[in-house]
Amino acid sequence: MFKIKQTAMLVSLACAAGAAAAQSATPQFQAEEVVVTATRQPQAVSKTLSDVSVITREDIDSSSVSTLPQLLARQPGLEVVSNGGVGSQSSVFIRGAESKHTVVLIDGVRIVSATAGTTALENIPLAMVDRVEILRGNGSSLYGADAIGGVIQIFTRQGGGKPRVNFNIGAGDHGMVKVGGGVDGKVDNTAFSLQLSQQTTDGISATNKNNTYSYNPDRDGNRNLAYTANLTQTLAAGHDLSFRAFQSFGRVGYDASSTVLGEDLQRTRQTGLALESKNAFTSDWTSTLRYSRSADRQETWTGGNMVKRNSLFETSQNDWLWQNDVKTAIGSFLLGADYTQQRVDTQSTLTTTERHNTAFFAGYTGEFGANLLQANLRHDQDEQFGGKTTGLVGYGYRLTDTLTARASFGTAYKAPTFNDLYYPDDGYYSGNPNLKPETSRNSEVALSYHAGATKASVTAFHNSVDNLITYVSDPVTYHGTMMNVNQATITGVTLAASSSWGNWDLSGSATYQDPLDDTNHKQLQRRARAFGQLAASYDWGKLTTGIEWSASAKRRDVNYSIGQDIWLGGYSLTNLYANYRIDKNWSANARITNLFERQYTTAYGYNTQGLGGFIGVNYQGD
Repeated sequence: MFKIKQTAMLVSLACAAGAAAAQSATPQFQAEEVVVTATRQPQAVSKTLSDVSVITREDIDSSSVSTLPQLLARQPGLEVVSNGGVGSQSSVFIRGAESKHTVVLIDGVRIVSATAGTTALENIPLAMVDRVEILRGNGSSLYGADAIGGVIQIFTRQGGGKPRVNFNIGAGDHGMVKVGGGVDGKVDNTAFSLQLSQQTTDGISATNKNNTYSYNPDRDGNRNLAYTANLTQTLAAGHDLSFRAFQSFGRVGYDASSTVLGEDLQRTRQTGLALESKNAFTSDWTSTLRYSRSADRQETWTGGNMVKRNSLFETSQNDWLWQNDVKTAIGSFLLGADYTQQRVDTQSTLTTTERHNTAFFAGYTGEFGANLLQANLRHDQDEQFGGKTTGLVGYGYRLTDTLTARASFGTAYKAPTFNDLYYPDDGYYSGNPNLKPETSRNSEVALSYHAGATKASVTAFHNSVDNLITYVSDPVTYHGTMMNVNQATITGVTLAASSSWGNWDLSGSATYQDPLDDTNHKQLQRRARAFGQLAASYDWGKLTTGIEWSASAKRRDVNYSIGQDIWLGGYSLTNLYANYRIDKNWSANARITNLFERQYTTAYGYNTQGLGGFIGVNYQGD
């Protein structure tokens, strides 16, 4: 059972450790960490007026986690819900917002299903990832529709320095096998990177007996193959031409019916392509032109019938971006335009299969003595519902060299998906073309400490969402559709701290929130009022060992077979990991998950994995 006092104690221990380390740390910012996602421009984390996190390749390697959802679940303010084992659909809730309220970018290119409104994070392999940046809070004034909860941007390996080869292989529970490798580097004026990855697992049954509609006690395995390719040619000093490609192919078993038993299979394919020209015309003006194309394809087969496809949804997005970054004596300015086309192909018949959006955006960041300023404004003109203007203003004050207070207010919106609007009437459900966009207002205040390797922060937030799109069904005919009927208010606070103390690395976070549906006064589905994490590792020399503890309070879900609410119990999980540096090129890692084999679920009727393990070997060339 989750205990709030226990989490508060553990987080306070992490903060206390950070304070102890700070006493010996130089009270200046060392090796400044840079973030791009918070302003669309490179900016020191210590000067950012948003709630951000940066996960480096080193962080990924040291954690020994196997999947991107596992990595995100370790971050402050993020909850991850999975409909089964590895490879099953995973949803991320940032500070209590809906999973559809998160924008996911890979190297600046948005990867999303325009019908489902979400991104298949479970099919993005960690072997491809160089770093991850997380922006919590409204991001529509920078990235447009859907960024009510935040933005997750994934950067793949780009290449630089002497060409070198990398390789990894590992095995784990339930028949998991991972293998990957690649090459990256720079020769003369050409930087390149090519990475390949494959993961297979026998899996577990996605559902349990509580899922009366879909329970099928078979193993739902997973196979994922992916690659990234990046090429940058420096034409002249400050003038780069880049091509980037990402693609993943997923195959996962799932449970579709408890009456027609047999293999149920979903195949997915995610694609992101970009051609970019980045030109520094002067020392103060950089212009970026980019064309990108992304696609998301999902198809299913059910009941063991692998001949007749059950469903197909494929969405594609073409995007043209022009962004200008201008530095002046009074700060940095951002000016840009964005044109997006979306298209849907499906074996169903949608009344509308295309839409486009034109946007113009501007931004400013400045520093005047101890004062930090940020302002962003964006106008989107969508052919379906007209114009929408969003903005953000932020102010920070450096109380000392290491302590900053900040406050911000921003607005955002979410556009209805194609399924929300145009899904054909199948007798049980139909789309609603009269839907309006969801809108939100987010305010937050924070106090952050940053000295050397020590960081600590407390962030209070308030997010109000109007016109929340919700499924509504007739109690007699059971026919349903999507409606703008709900309002939601999410108020909370997140505490986070991390520090290096001698040979120790310590981190902890706790989020206390009230994710409330104002219409029915219920806690928002599958979101806890309190959750937190604590991690500690010790460097013995060549060997580093660590322990992680995470916990979540109870969450409300729905038993759809009887149409009633049900509460999922609170839980805590303990993981162990170790990394051994064999030599400068070779390393080995091991991880034990759910050490005490806790029984828990994040979605009613769906299984989670029990005690598990993974062991792997990595090679990184000089």
